[in-house]
Amino acid sequence: MITALVTFDMAPRDPVMPPEDKLALYEAMAPKYQKIPGLIRKYFMGNDDRAGGFYEWETMDHANAYYTPAWRQFITTTYGANLTIEYFDCPCVIDNSSGDVCMAPELRAAAQAAEAEK
Repeated sequence: MITALVTFDMAPRDPVMPPEDKLALYEAMAPKYQKIPGLIRKYFMGNDDRAGGFYEWETMDHANAYYTPAWRQFITTTYGANLTIEYFDCPCVIDNSSGDVCMAPELRAAAQAAEAEK
């Protein structure tokens, strides 16, 4: 699994979006993210100056297929500037809300291969 940290400087917004409008925005966006191939989870995040998200991907190929030049242009034009994407291997996710522990399939496969060689 791969986790991508995407951040960008927010363009100034006035007035601040009311909570009910934010809720409606995220609810409208959710179906789009549910259909992206290879996307496991997406966390929206932000403060007054910066925004972005954590994206958990099945593979780096899935991430690369999503972060196209057109996507980058859309983000910088729509929301802000100084877009950065940092990638991290994600060998394990612990989800305390569900009690799940998810190991990356590639980690399991490597461990099984190493065990079989013994």
